[in-house]
Amino acid sequence: MAKEVFDLQSDTPRPKEGGQVGPQKRKETKGLIRNRLICCFLLVSLAPIMIIGFLAYNNSRSAIMKKITQYSQAELVQTVANIQTKLAEFENISVRLFINKGFNSTLSLLTGAQDENQFLLAKREVEAYFKEYMISNQDIFGFMFICDPDLERSVVITKDYYDDFMALIKNFKEHNGYLNIKAAGGGIVWSSAIKINRSHFVLLGRQIKDMANGESLGVLAIIVDEEKIDQLLNLKIYNRLYISLAEIESYSMVINNEGEIVSTPFKEDIGKNFSKIIKETKPLDEIFSLVSDRDYGSEINQGSFITEVNDRQTLVTFKTIGSKVGIGGKSGWHLLSLAPTAYLYADVRKFGVTTLILGLVCAAIAVLGSLYVSSMINKHFE
Repeated sequence: MAKEVFDLQSDTPRPKEGGQVGPQKRKETKGLIRNRLICCFLLVSLAPIMIIGFLAYNNSRSAIMKKITQYSQAELVQTVANIQTKLAEFENISVRLFINKGFNSTLSLLTGAQDENQFLLAKREVEAYFKEYMISNQDIFGFMFICDPDLERSVVITKDYYDDFMALIKNFKEHNGYLNIKAAGGGIVWSSAIKINRSHFVLLGRQIKDMANGESLGVLAIIVDEEKIDQLLNLKIYNRLYISLAEIESYSMVINNEGEIVSTPFKEDIGKNFSKIIKETKPLDEIFSLVSDRDYGSEINQGSFITEVNDRQTLVTFKTIGSKVGIGGKSGWHLLSLAPTAYLYADVRKFGVTTLILGLVCAAIAVLGSLYVSSMINKHFE
């Protein structure tokens, strides 16, 4: 038994110098060792994982955004080329009719016919011209010749909605498309989207003048179903079977120089100004400059930026649609591709979640390991 040393002024025994440490002190020492071991194990196991994961996550986000932007721009170039080819088909038909002397003289006869029989004969000939081109190009929905000023002499040939297009003619002078066509002085003009019944259509219009005296005969318009444009824009979407609008993540749309949406998979947005769905529009200001001889392949007519579209952070890439025949001017079209960043970063987010789970597993192993080592140390000193 350890000898007890008494204080001269007290009967309380105190441990002799160099004696055993008390139970409370030993408990505190064990707890301190255990805590330090846990911290060391956590630091050694988690620090490398978290640092590597953080760097990999951020670098991969930047790399993915850069590559996706490059890929989107390349895809836009191809899509624009496809649209140019399709638009050129319609524009070339308009050019062929525009320079056709027989067609021009028939229109002159139609507008100046003095009797009913002469008018009906000229009308049938005009319809025959239209039907010929509709047979050769199935993507043409119809033709209109809007006789100016006698609208009653107008000619309409369509696959459907004949009465609706006849009604459109009566109010067409109030449409901005008519003003643009008159201002173009015979040049090709694409109208904004026009809603007929439950469908949307765009018109390729141009003013026709009498080759003999230069007087205006009226407006020739080719009717194109907006769906034909949309299918070219979003070929990947429509190649999938049984897809609903709710499942569409990324898509493309066409806007004109007035900022109106001309074509999109979301038909309720057609005719709206694109600023209604896109929060930041300033990066697109440059492409709306009304320069008829602009270089459609220049850097000013393409680019990308991140903004909110319908309250979702979205990567927007854009490119102006030129034309082999010439859209240009106020009727210019621009292609926008929209891809939510949540969709783009989906794989990176999976990597981040995997890294987090791995970190939690390593943390659990580190805690258990530190507890085991601390228990072994405690047993050794007991």
